[in-house]
Amino acid sequence: MSLRFSVLSSGSSGNATYVEADGVGLLVDAGLSCGRIRALLGRIGRRLDDVQAVLVTHGHSDHTSGIRSLVRQLGVAVYAAPGVGERLGAELVEGGEKLRVGGLDAEFFEVPHDSRTYGIRLSEGERSMVVATDLGEATAGVMRWMKGVEAMVLEANHDLDWLRRGPYPADLKRRIMSGKGHLSNRQATEVARELAPHGLKDLVLAHLSKTNNSTARATGTVTSVLREVGHGGIRVKAALAGHPTPWIEVGEPLADPEYAYRYGEGETGGRQLFGFE
Repeated sequence: MSLRFSVLSSGSSGNATYVEADGVGLLVDAGLSCGRIRALLGRIGRRLDDVQAVLVTHGHSDHTSGIRSLVRQLGVAVYAAPGVGERLGAELVEGGEKLRVGGLDAEFFEVPHDSRTYGIRLSEGERSMVVATDLGEATAGVMRWMKGVEAMVLEANHDLDWLRRGPYPADLKRRIMSGKGHLSNRQATEVARELAPHGLKDLVLAHLSKTNNSTARATGTVTSVLREVGHGGIRVKAALAGHPTPWIEVGEPLADPEYAYRYGEGETGGRQLFGFE
């Protein structure tokens, strides 16, 4: 059995992540039309019929707009936490309660945002991942849910300097930067740095602002810091609107660092130099 995923689309125009284990697929959020989700799934070799359930993080339309049509067309099950699922007619799952969907265990955990919002931890055997695409800060409670995962889809909404100098009204800037707004590149970096020693291998930066961020800015900020603290092997990608990420196999081993030299017996008497392994 294996756990794998692709972020189908991410951004204010719509969010959906396809996760698969043991031949059973589900969506985390469905903020695009049914036809658009079908087309995006086709680009990773999957069909709408492969979707067995939808897990909903929160009620904003860029995460929910396609759910009703998926239910009408496919009869998929929809799961959400209290305060999120009622208006969608979803089956309610309490925060921290383990939900079994096919070969996957799913758990909702609350995160700070300007509406009732949850991250989702997904596990298959020893493999685990988290999806958390809308949160104002990663509190100690949130970090406990993230610790130990091998893959993460994490918000990196804005570059703080770009947001401050950008065209948004002052009140909107304050909301975005608040503890109930959206994570900045720097905040995402701090999360990654804290999780890196605990097995993180793949990080997908999500919900990037078109106005206040860029893929190069977001990934560059995170990777430079990870490299500085000795975790440059972690694979960092940015999710885009309307462009599925390549399949990510949760738990795939990291490549050996390019700078890990070994010397032959004749050169050093069998000793390692610099302590690299």
